[in-house]
This record gives sequence, structure tokens and C-alpha cells, in this order.
Amino acid sequence: MKQLSLAIDLERCIGCKTCVAACRNYHGLVDHASAVPGMMPYYLRVESDRQGTYPDIAIQSWVMPCQHCKNAACIKACKAEAIVKDTETGIVRIMADKCKGSRDCIEACPYGVIQFDAARNKAHKCDLCWERVHVGEKPVCAEVCLTDAIRFGEKEILKMELQAEGKEIVKKMSAQSVIYFRTPG
Repeated sequence: MKQLSLAIDLERCIGCKTCVAACRNYHGLVDHASAVPGMMPYYLRVESDRQGTYPDIAIQSWVMPCQHCKNAACIKACKAEAIVKDTETGIVRIMADKCKGSRDCIEACPYGVIQFDAARNKAHKCDLCWERVHVGEKPVCAEVCLTDAIRFGEKEILKMELQAEGKEIVKKMSAQSVIYFRTPG
């Protein structure tokens, strides 16, 4: 089975959240009339880490989507068997028609990326824009990234490309299907 993946360039990500906004809009996650900042659902988030001391401070930002884990804890936790790993793409998906709203998957996810829609009583999360990918398009986040910090493709091919470009894969962050990388040095 191939594994489709995102590769995140830690040097190019500036934490602008364009990917987050585009994802929310594409998936209809925000009711703009009643949206409350800090309470809006998301399928990916931007995290950051401040390094150094004043006046030499650097902020590193990165995108945190669903990691599409090889042995996903959310799949094991879902008693309704509503979460599946697509055999063609490696994408972990929640089948809304099977979800019973138990929230066990949310508790099991070590990355905190599964959301809950109380109105529909359903869990939901990033599925790498599965419906776009199946027609040959990129996920929205990779398409709109202003700094080209998000790449999309087959995980092993992305890794070979990064190696050919002399990039360093940050292994601690890249334990699952999303690859985080930077230029060494």
C-alpha cells in the first residue's frame, strides 16, 4: 500500500495560517455569521516554538494535520468501526454514516486532531482532502500555501526527493506519515 503524505518545510512555514483558513472554508467548518475566535473547528493547526532569548529570538512554525498513522489509535478505539485506513492511499478517514458519536477516537488520538460536531453527533478530521486527491488534485492546504512550505505526494517519493535536495528529515517529528524537514546546518 502506498502512503500519501504531506511534507512540511520547517524553514518555509511562517505560521500565517492560510492553510487553516482555506481548509476551514473548503470543508465548511465555519459558520461566518456565528464564528467565535478560538472556538472554530479545524482539521489542521499551526504550532510554533520560540527559541532563544531577547533580542535573538527565533520562532519556528509548523502545520499539524492528522498524521494518518500506520497503526492509528483512533481506528482501534472506534467501537463503531467508523474509522478506516484507505488501502489505496493510506489515508485515515472517518465514515460519518457509521460514526455513533462516542468520542473514543478523540481521546485515543495522540495528536489531538480529531474534532467533534455536537450538532451532528459525529467526529471528523483531516482526510487529506480525499475527494480532491481521488480526482488528481492536491489537498487544499498544499495548494494554497503562500510559501510553498507544504508538499503533497507519496511518502516514499517525497522522502527520496528531499534526500536528493539535501534536506534533513526531522525524525522525531516525522514518526508517522507526515514528514517534517529542513536544510541541515
